Amino acid sequence: MELYKKHRWILSLMNYKNIIFDLGNVLVKLDEAATMRAFEALGWPKKDHIREYAEGQRLFQAMGVGQMSNKQFFDAFRATTHSNVTDRQITDATNAMLLYIPEEKKRKLLQLRVKGHRVFLLSNTIDLHWQYCKNNLFPMDQYGVDDYFEKTFLSQEMHMKKPDDEIFQQVVKDAAMDPGATLFIDDLEVNCEAAERNGIHTFQNKNFDDWMQLF
Repeated sequence: MELYKKHRWILSLMNYKNIIFDLGNVLVKLDEAATMRAFEALGWPKKDHIREYAEGQRLFQAMGVGQMSNKQFFDAFRATTHSNVTDRQITDATNAMLLYIPEEKKRKLLQLRVKGHRVFLLSNTIDLHWQYCKNNLFPMDQYGVDDYFEKTFLSQEMHMKKPDDEIFQQVVKDAAMDPGATLFIDDLEVNCEAAERNGIHTFQNKNFDDWMQLF
């Protein structure tokens, strides 16, 4: 049965001209607890400090849609922790959750483009995370982000986020793609549901390597 399902997906992929990938837990292995530990080591309030913790969540959400600059985040972090930690310390703690991108996934992205698929990235992310991924995790041999993706769609640049309908509508418009010929791969069910509402086919990546079985 599993073999049949895999073959069915492989055959159906031939109909998908466009493939849109999420970033975290699809391409990049994440350990969100690592960032929380690093933050707490710098004086960040723990979850049981509800008001302060909620403020931290608000800061990340604001950064995620481009409403807060890195400098504003650093200053807010110092204000919240009542400390003089450096921008570099905050940056390193923020990026502690970003572990790696397996080489086989990067090679798979290249293969998809060679086969004629249009490959895109759509991610709710912040600038600190994106710059780290772009400069440290994506490079392989002579290849980089521009080789893997025709275009990257990032929440902090678009000032909108998944699972809002408008971000999927904007991606379809900007890339001039047919939603019916598009596959979106994301780890979160709510994001997949939003894509489907907008006519895009989806695959929920429940486990880190699941999507690799599709190709």
